[in-house]
Amino acid sequence: MSNECAEETQFTEDGSLTLKDEQTGELYHNRAGAYTEALANFVEPLKLYELAGEAGQLAFLDVCFGLGYNTFCLLNELSKLALVTDSIKIVAIEKFQKPLLYISRVLSDERFRKLSEEIGSQAPCLAAGKFGTWEFQLQCKTRKVCVRFELVQGDLRQIVPPLVERDRGIFDGIFHDPFSPRRAPELWTIDLFECYKRMLKEPNGKVVTYSAASAVRGGFCQSGMLVRRTPAVGAKSGGTLAMLPSIACPEENGLPLLSDESDKLAGRAGVPYRDLHFCKTAKEILRAREAEQKLQFPY
Repeated sequence: MSNECAEETQFTEDGSLTLKDEQTGELYHNRAGAYTEALANFVEPLKLYELAGEAGQLAFLDVCFGLGYNTFCLLNELSKLALVTDSIKIVAIEKFQKPLLYISRVLSDERFRKLSEEIGSQAPCLAAGKFGTWEFQLQCKTRKVCVRFELVQGDLRQIVPPLVERDRGIFDGIFHDPFSPRRAPELWTIDLFECYKRMLKEPNGKVVTYSAASAVRGGFCQSGMLVRRTPAVGAKSGGTLAMLPSIACPEENGLPLLSDESDKLAGRAGVPYRDLHFCKTAKEILRAREAEQKLQFPY
């Protein structure tokens, strides 16, 4: 998550760092722990062990990179595997410079010790939170793997649509981690999710997000993706896992939606946010959704 108004650091229950955004009042991460949330809500649902035997490039997209916990946890977990691939591609999108200034503090966490040494010695500009393309060798279980890390600055609504043509069908996993839908509906539209769908690798590409909002899940469903939930982390419900319809065993990924969650998806709450040309304001998107809800569910 990201915003230029983030000011003070806070420590979450697992000892990891987060920031509070003054404009929205939201923390960048769950109070249960930035590291814990990244691991349980984002990395573990990708089932990385299933990717270990793939000879081709592994690729991941991190939208709203923020402090970098999702990607750093991803690389940490990949380093524990006997990977066959020679390369890992990371594309990370972040609008603001400020959260990147804390990357060195995030990497100082003992849980990132080996990764921190590799990035610090081979890609110091990445450790310093600078935008650009950086490379380093990640020592995995049986070999070193080249990581090509693109840290891109900009509004995800302007970056993602053009990215579809360049990176169509290459991503094994996409992390979607903006501020909450109620605060920033323009970052949770079905139009954006349709871009993700085209960028996922067949047949097992996945999108993961912490949000369990019905409008979000409705957007994934109406874009033609299969939706499951992820385990709860310091909350009453888990996040969302969206998969390509071509996935071999969807029932073996994530958890089934609860009955009340499925009911909401079929009703007014499941109507997605829309922004076809990626230019509407949050108020315009909310008003359009309300109108669509009244049209589809007049009573």
